[in-house]
Amino acid sequence: MVKKLAIHGGEKLRRRPYPPWPEFDERERQALEQVLGSRCWFAGMRGGDPGTRVAEFERKFADYHEAAHGIACANGSVAIEIALRAAGIGPGCEVICPALTFIATVGAVLQVGAVPVLVDVDAETYCIEPALVESAITERTRAVIPVHYAGHMCDMDAIMELAGRHNLVVVEDAAHAHGALWRGRRAGSIGHFGTFSFQQSKTMTAGEGGIITTNDAALAELCIQYRSCGRKEGESWYVHYVTPLNYRMVEFEAAVLLAQLERLPEQLDARQHSAAYLNRKLGEVPGITPLRNDPRCETHGYYLYQFRYDPAQFQGVSRDLFVRALEAEGVPCHIGYPWPLSANPLFANEPRIRDLYFPVAERICAETVVIPHQVLLGSREDLHDVVAAVAKIQQNAGELTGNEPQRHQDTKIHKEG
Repeated sequence: MVKKLAIHGGEKLRRRPYPPWPEFDERERQALEQVLGSRCWFAGMRGGDPGTRVAEFERKFADYHEAAHGIACANGSVAIEIALRAAGIGPGCEVICPALTFIATVGAVLQVGAVPVLVDVDAETYCIEPALVESAITERTRAVIPVHYAGHMCDMDAIMELAGRHNLVVVEDAAHAHGALWRGRRAGSIGHFGTFSFQQSKTMTAGEGGIITTNDAALAELCIQYRSCGRKEGESWYVHYVTPLNYRMVEFEAAVLLAQLERLPEQLDARQHSAAYLNRKLGEVPGITPLRNDPRCETHGYYLYQFRYDPAQFQGVSRDLFVRALEAEGVPCHIGYPWPLSANPLFANEPRIRDLYFPVAERICAETVVIPHQVLLGSREDLHDVVAAVAKIQQNAGELTGNEPQRHQDTKIHKEG
């Protein structure tokens, strides 16, 4: 039998590359050259001093996300840590986090000496389940970190309501949600803090970098101090008031991010339209179920485009083998997180976390197929090829039956952070 699938040597459905990431143009190039020539590569004693590009970026990013203050920092991981420190979270405190997120979410909790308490996620949006947050609250709970997973915002109405009743600090982990909108309010402007990442894979990037947003001037000042060696405004270089951390952003990163921010609205709009098209077309393929969007999330950040895969509609072909076959046809894809956070080796000696079971997160990790956000910046023809490749695999699934799929954790996964 002549093989038709590319994974077996058949003709590849698509040979042209999808839009590359990161995207840049002369704006980034000129901005970097200007910083280089200025010989001012450092953003000042407090990390965002007046007249620096970091300060300009902080102001513009916060304005776009409708927050009063922005505090730029080294990366999205330390952004969460800084926010927790500014909120007074430390040893003896519990912080509720979703079981489905990148390790940085709980890593920041551990870094400040607090205890992460994991709860399961919503089966439709993959975001933290508010009812489970409330059931996990104890007398030691001091904060909750809702993660806007893949760019879909959490149910911030429910989160803020229960946080108000239980006097909890809310840190929105918006590393996936640049520009996302919940009932008219931007990600990072609803909780006490928002935190964002600018790591290479994110929808805005300088390779690394992060920012904290807040509407509280006192909390913003504490974030600045924790970001830059504990210094207060007007004090000398060698006077320090809080833990002397150095988590500053440099001028090169801010220069790139100012250009990235300029094109974010256009890219957000393109991703909404592309995702809507894929939802319609892939939704017509038996065994493929695009994720439902909560209509209150008026703008999805679309860091990831995701759908559920049912092997029964593909002659029993496993999800992992399907992903390998789809990639072989020329469509970038991966499985996302291979397991809930509790399964990571980090927690091998922590039975309070290691022995927990999260049925929804487990199912998500076993069923989900992920397409990276840059594919959504392609043309309608590019998107059609995604659908055509899925249909081709379904039509020729018999070629794959009997193949031994790779172990779940060995399948190609997305590398974040």
